[in-house]
Amino acid sequence: MKKFLVPLCVAGLLVSSTSFLFAGGIENKHNWSAEYARTLNRNAATDSADAVVYNPAGVMSMEDGFYVNLTGQYVIKDYSNTFAGTEFDTDEPDFIPSLFTLYKKDNWAAYGAVTVVVAGGEVDYKDGNTTTFMLGQGLTSILGGSLGDHHLKGESYFIGYTLGGAYAINDVVSVSLGARYVDASREFKGHATLLGTVYGDIRPSVDYEETGHGWGGIIGVNITPTEELNIGLRYETKTSIDLRTDVDTDTVPGGLPGLVDGFKRNRDMPALLGLGVSYKINPKIRVETNFTWYLNNDVDWDDNPVTMGDETQKDNGYDIGIACEYTFNPKWKGSLGYMYTEVGIDPDNMKVETPELNANSIAGGIAYKATPSLDLNLGVIYTFYKDANTSTGIKYEKDVTLIGAGIQYKFK
Repeated sequence: MKKFLVPLCVAGLLVSSTSFLFAGGIENKHNWSAEYARTLNRNAATDSADAVVYNPAGVMSMEDGFYVNLTGQYVIKDYSNTFAGTEFDTDEPDFIPSLFTLYKKDNWAAYGAVTVVVAGGEVDYKDGNTTTFMLGQGLTSILGGSLGDHHLKGESYFIGYTLGGAYAINDVVSVSLGARYVDASREFKGHATLLGTVYGDIRPSVDYEETGHGWGGIIGVNITPTEELNIGLRYETKTSIDLRTDVDTDTVPGGLPGLVDGFKRNRDMPALLGLGVSYKINPKIRVETNFTWYLNNDVDWDDNPVTMGDETQKDNGYDIGIACEYTFNPKWKGSLGYMYTEVGIDPDNMKVETPELNANSIAGGIAYKATPSLDLNLGVIYTFYKDANTSTGIKYEKDVTLIGAGIQYKFK
C-alpha cells in the first residue's frame, strides 16, 4: 500500500499543462491587446490593427495604410491552493508582449501577428504547494523522517505566429483566411527536502521541459448591413500539438512515475467560434457584445495516468460579454467592459498550480489619438474568480489584475 502512495502523492508534479493567463477556455487565451484590456470584447473590432486576431475580415473597414501595433501587458496575480489547513500561494507577476501588423489597400489586406495563445507566464511557489506537500508526505510515509522545505516553479508559453489576408467582396461583406504556427514550451522544476529518512537528509527534485508545435487555420467573415451595425465572425481550427518531454533532473527515489525522457503526448489546441456584434447608438456611443465558444470536446487529449486529474474529462467552454465605448471628442475615447467565463472543467480535474476557474471580469480604459497616425491605448482588467473545492479537500482561489498599454502607428 505504501508503495502505491508514491505515484499517488507525486501525481501533481506532472503539471505540464499549466495555463497562467486568464480569459478564455481551458487552453485558448485571448487577452492579447490593450484594446482588449479596456473592453474585453473585440470579436467585431474594425478600428485597430489588433482586429487581425479578433475579427480579421473586419480590417477591410479600416483606412488604407500600413499599421504596426505593439502591446505590453503587466499581469499581477495571486494564486493559492489550500490543503489540510495550510494555504500555499504564488504572486509572481508576468509581462506579456504582443505584435500586430496590417497592410490594407483598396479591397484587399495582408496581416501578421505574434501573440501568446496558450498560457504565458510563470508561477513560483517559494514555500511549496499542495503538490510538493503531498510528494513529501508520501515519501516520508515510506522512507521515514519529516518534511522540510519544498518548492515548485513553472513557466509556460505557447507562442502563435499568424499570417493571413482579407478581401472585401462588396461594401457589406468581407472575408479572411489565415494560418497560425504555434510553438509550445513548458518548463517545470520542484523539490521537497526530507529530514531524517533511512537515507539521512535528502532532497528529491525534478526538472524537465515539454516542447511541441503545430499549425491551425483561421477563417473570418465580416458583415456591415448598415453604417451603425457590424457583425464579426471568426472560426479557428484545432491546432494539433504533440508535446515531447525532455528530462534534465529526476532524483525522486525510484524515479517520478510517468516522467520519461522522450515521451510524447497529445495536447491539441481546441477549435473555437467567435461572434461579435457592434452597434453605434449615436456618433458618440458604441456598444459591442461578444460570444466565444471553445470546442474542448472536439480534441482527444492524452491523459497522463499518474496525475490526480483526468485530462480527458472536459466540456465545451465559453465567454460572453458586453462593452460600451464613449467618444468624448476626436482625440479621446473611454470604454467599460464585462465578460463571464465558463471554462468547462470539474475542480477534480483542474491543475493544482493554475486552476481553471469560472470568472466574472470587468475592464475599463481610454484611447487617445495623439496624431492622425498615432494611437495610444490603456486598459485595466480585474477578474473575480469563483473559488472551487475538490473532492479530496483542496481549495482553489485566484486573484488577477491586468494592465495593458499599447501604441499603434499608421504609415501612409
